[in-house]
Amino acid sequence: MAILQSIPLAAMIAIIAATIWRGISVRRQTGDHPLAFLDAKGIQRVAGLSFAISTAILIAASFLASNNEATAVTLPAAIVALAGAAMVIVAQIQMERAWRIGVREGDAPQFVSHGLFRFSRNPIFVGMMLVGLAAAIVAGSWWAWAAIIIFILSCIGQVRIEEVHLEASFGAAYNAFRAKVPRWLGFGGRT
Repeated sequence: MAILQSIPLAAMIAIIAATIWRGISVRRQTGDHPLAFLDAKGIQRVAGLSFAISTAILIAASFLASNNEATAVTLPAAIVALAGAAMVIVAQIQMERAWRIGVREGDAPQFVSHGLFRFSRNPIFVGMMLVGLAAAIVAGSWWAWAAIIIFILSCIGQVRIEEVHLEASFGAAYNAFRAKVPRWLGFGGRT
């Protein structure tokens, strides 16, 4: 049981490690600083801040749950956490040099339409929401549930910002992609 209750925390640590590795890789490959949130203003700054705070709360909840013998971890929650982490890591790799955290004016090297991006325009966000959901389930506390709600709302806000940025950067090509691939997950049309 101790291993099972540690899976959401391990999934979050794996995502953080992959994100750091990805940031270093993109920086070396392109010379660009991929942490666009550091330059964010307005609503993107609010989304980034609420994203960071809710993530910290979910990590704390996962840590507490992993150290609590009374934590009732379900196998499905563990599987959701592993699937979510795998989705995040694979999608980050598939983004290659386009990977960024946030958006900056004039910074859009490409949009990605292969791999997991054939089924979701935002597989990284979907994967992170799955891991966060698993953390909230495992923690079972009101504050973990509040954090996942804030996290999801932050993701929704950030995705809308990114969609405007991608449409402005890639126009008709991005609109055709958006018409074909759902925002979150699935096999058809615009969402």
